[in-house]
Amino acid sequence: MEVKAFNHDFVLDAQDTAQQSRARILELLDTMQEVAGMHADQLGVGVRALMTKDLTWVLARLHVQFGDIPPTGRTVHIATWPSGRHRLLAVREFLLSNEKGGEILRASSAWALMNVTARRPARLDPHLPVFNRYPERMISDDFPALPPPQSADHEATYQAVAADIDINDHVNNLVYMDWALRSIPSAYHSMRLLALEIAFLGEARLGDEILCRTQTATEDGSKMILQSLHNPAGNRELTRLRSHWEKQY
Repeated sequence: MEVKAFNHDFVLDAQDTAQQSRARILELLDTMQEVAGMHADQLGVGVRALMTKDLTWVLARLHVQFGDIPPTGRTVHIATWPSGRHRLLAVREFLLSNEKGGEILRASSAWALMNVTARRPARLDPHLPVFNRYPERMISDDFPALPPPQSADHEATYQAVAADIDINDHVNNLVYMDWALRSIPSAYHSMRLLALEIAFLGEARLGDEILCRTQTATEDGSKMILQSLHNPAGNRELTRLRSHWEKQY
């Protein structure tokens, strides 16, 4: 089955919060997933079609490299396409650009099919067609395991409320990203986010208390943050993140 990039424009609405650009970053990542859903629907493998088979998509990995994030009110162009498979995961690319064609971000993501009743991964075949590989990966990433924080410079606790729960009856992946970004030390609030890698490892449900552990470090001269979101009651790690930052001059 031949597949081409799917394109969509939207206007960035989010205002800045206390942490520089956090709301805009989250809106970009949220809209990316919405547009991926539009494309999946068009290809016949959207969530509504999968739900008839007791299946759904869950985001397993995300790797984003950031360019210039535009201010509120600017138009953002999203291009997205499937780029193959990696083990049991379906890989999808994103390229976001501004009104003049300047790059806002690029991303590679990996998605798992989940059996809704069993809450376990399902094989892609025979549910996902074999697409002709789109010729370009945005980020060359085979999604190896991310390193966990070895110690915690900072800890924060959050609780999953009704607004955090998505159609799959667990905490939406964007909520984990929000919790992690909220936990970034204040010294980083004036810095620029260069890259963000996320591994989604487990589910949080309504009412769960989640502990976010954050470790700051330096790698190759740049500032790096390692984070882990954990459910202490169930002794389960839910999400692991690595981000790179630089000072703005």
